[in-house]
Amino acid sequence: MARPLVCSKLWSAANSGLQRTLVCSELPVGSGRIHCVPVAKRSLPMLLLLLLIIAFLALSGLMAAVDAAVLSVTRPEIDVLVRDGRWGARRLSRVKREIVKSVVVIVILTNTINVLGPILVSQEAYSLYGAKSVAAITVVLTFGTIVFSEIIPKALGAHYAPRIARLAAPGILAGRYLMYPLVIVFAWLSEQFTRGTRPIGTEGQIRSLVRIGHRAGYIESDEGNLIHRAFILNDKTAGEIMTPLRLVKALGADYTIKQAAAEIGRSEYSRYPVFGQSTDDIQGIALSRDVFKAMIDQSTDRLSAIAREAVIVDAQTKSDELLSEFRDKRFHLAVVRDLDRTVGVVTLEDVLEELVGEIEDEKDLGGRGRVDR
Repeated sequence: MARPLVCSKLWSAANSGLQRTLVCSELPVGSGRIHCVPVAKRSLPMLLLLLLIIAFLALSGLMAAVDAAVLSVTRPEIDVLVRDGRWGARRLSRVKREIVKSVVVIVILTNTINVLGPILVSQEAYSLYGAKSVAAITVVLTFGTIVFSEIIPKALGAHYAPRIARLAAPGILAGRYLMYPLVIVFAWLSEQFTRGTRPIGTEGQIRSLVRIGHRAGYIESDEGNLIHRAFILNDKTAGEIMTPLRLVKALGADYTIKQAAAEIGRSEYSRYPVFGQSTDDIQGIALSRDVFKAMIDQSTDRLSAIAREAVIVDAQTKSDELLSEFRDKRFHLAVVRDLDRTVGVVTLEDVLEELVGEIEDEKDLGGRGRVDR
C-alpha cells in the first residue's frame, strides 16, 4: 500500500488564491514515482462555504417572504395604512396598483438568487471536497430551500403581509427603475395572457368580508345586519315597502278644519294624504299640527287651504332613491302611484325599517295599517 508523504512546501492555488499543502504518495510502491495532491487548509474555506449557504438561504427566504407579502396584502389593508400615514404605505399602493411590474422584479431577483446561489455553493464544495461532496450539498440545499427559503418565509410573509410589503415597497420600486427594460418586456409578455380586469370590491365580496369579520369578532351582529340590509335596500321598491291604499287613513279635500280635526282625533297619525273626488285626485298632504293650529287660530275653515303640496313617487322607485329624496326634499310621506293610479303611501319610517328592522312605538297596535308616526 502507498504511504502518504506530506510535503513541507506550500502550493498556491491558481484560481482560489488559497494556500494548500501537498499530500504525496509513492505510486506504485517501490516505483520511486511520487504523486502529489494539493489539500486545502480547511478552516477558512469551510467558513466561506458555510457563509455562502447561509447567505443563499437568507436571500432566497427574504425574496419568498416579500413575494408572499406583496401578493397577500389586500387593497383595503393598504388603504388603512395610507389613511394612518404609515411609512411606505403610498409606495406600497403604487406597487399593488401595478402588480405585474412588481412581480416581474421579485421574480427576476428570486430566480437570480436561486440559480447563482447553488452554483457558487457547489463550486466551493467541489474545490474543498471533490465531486462526491456535490450530492451531499445538493441534498442540504434542497432541504434548506424547502424549509428556510419557502415554507417558513412564505408563512411569515402571508401572516405579516402589511408590514413586510410596506417595508419592501421602496426596494421593489427601485428595482423597477434599475431593471426597467426587462420589467417592461416581461410585463408586456405577461399581460398578453391576462386580458380583462379582475372584479374587486363587489357587493358579494363585501358581504363575505362582513361574515368573516363577524366570525372573527371584529364586527358585531347588529353592524353586520345593518350592512347586509343596506345592500338589500336598493333591491326593494316603493311598491314593496308602502302601506297599501286600503289601509291608508286619508282626509277629503272638501273637509272643514273641524271635520279634519275630528278625524285626526280618532287616529294616531301625524300626516294624512288629502284626496279630491277620488283617490287618484291627490290634493296634497295635511299635517295634524297644521290642522290644530288652524282650528285654534281660526285662520281658515277649509282643509284644502292649509294642505301642503303632495310628493308623488312611482311604485318602481328604489328604496335608496326614496331615502335620498326624503332627506333632500325634507318630507316624510309620499303618495305612491303605479300607471297613474294611486296604490298607497310610503313614509320615511318604511324606508328606515328596511335598514334597521321593525320600528315600534307606543302608538303601534299591531299590523301595517299606518301612514306615519
